[in-house]
Amino acid sequence: MPCLRNLGKALRLYDLPGRGHAAWPAVLQAATATQPRATLHDYVCEPATGTPAHPFQPVASSSTTGDTFVPKGAKLSGHGAHPLARYRSYFPESVWSQIDKLFPRGSQPVAYDIAIGTGRGAIELAKRKFRVTAVESNAALLAKAHTQALECGVTINSISATTVHKKVAQQGGVADLVTVMHGIHLVAYELALEECHRLLKPEGWLCLAWNDRNLNHPVAQQLESLVEQYNPDYDRKMKQRTKEVWGPKLMKSGLFNLVDYSVHANPLPMRNAKETVELLEALPYIRVDMDGHTRENFKKQLQALLETHYEQGKFDFPLETKLFILKPIDSRDSADKHPKSHEGRVPFQFFPNRPT
Repeated sequence: MPCLRNLGKALRLYDLPGRGHAAWPAVLQAATATQPRATLHDYVCEPATGTPAHPFQPVASSSTTGDTFVPKGAKLSGHGAHPLARYRSYFPESVWSQIDKLFPRGSQPVAYDIAIGTGRGAIELAKRKFRVTAVESNAALLAKAHTQALECGVTINSISATTVHKKVAQQGGVADLVTVMHGIHLVAYELALEECHRLLKPEGWLCLAWNDRNLNHPVAQQLESLVEQYNPDYDRKMKQRTKEVWGPKLMKSGLFNLVDYSVHANPLPMRNAKETVELLEALPYIRVDMDGHTRENFKKQLQALLETHYEQGKFDFPLETKLFILKPIDSRDSADKHPKSHEGRVPFQFFPNRPT
């Protein structure tokens, strides 16, 4: 499913905070009626071109984030879609528990979950009595998120990224919590942090999380060495969202203080080695940065590596979640230390948990 660069029609579909749940079956049907069965394109988008409608512009190179994008015409296999979605959107109970403990019991905080994808994070927050507003640029994914929320017996509101930028963020101070789960590395994160800062109340919290391979695990270590062997430009340190790599980036603007950083085990169940090969082949620094012959040889060696450790059976792929908890700094103090102007800035576009 291609990324929605022209959001005009999409906004009419899912800018529906006042229309209630009854509208969502029709929205889901309208958003997905002409779409084929879910493929990897539901989770991977090319960078937007032209002038986006709001301040979340995807970055197209790895110069600042270590990430690139899968071209829209890559004809990716749909077999990896489900594990790829789980790779990017499943977070362990300990992450949600730690976020929940930031607030007094029974307080029902207002939360904005940015780039929600199919809504797993928003649903987890709603289960914990947060009043959740989901921000998403893809109408079909947002409709699916609402359907899943209803199936889970919880309520989430919705709003487009354009409306967030033009109305909500300009008002400022509306959220007790802003979450971006495995997404902020895909955009011009300095601008994203400014938008998050405008959304938050002075006493609010910003929580950012990423799923990374656990480099303390021997299989992950061998996998990283294999990727480096076939892709000389690959840098495993850049790919890891560690405190040492991302802490300075998140605090550089002077808008936030990093209050806490934690790492949580988050193993990803896999059916077999072949499914894991398909999952990893979908990642852009493998698919895009290796030519066809190189990639085929890489896949053969990767499957042999996994079968050496796991044979043909099920296993847990060694992932871990890195959680950053940040506190906003008073904007007046930040402006004195880091003067900046918003004039002439090109908006940027958030979209759901894209290439990792």
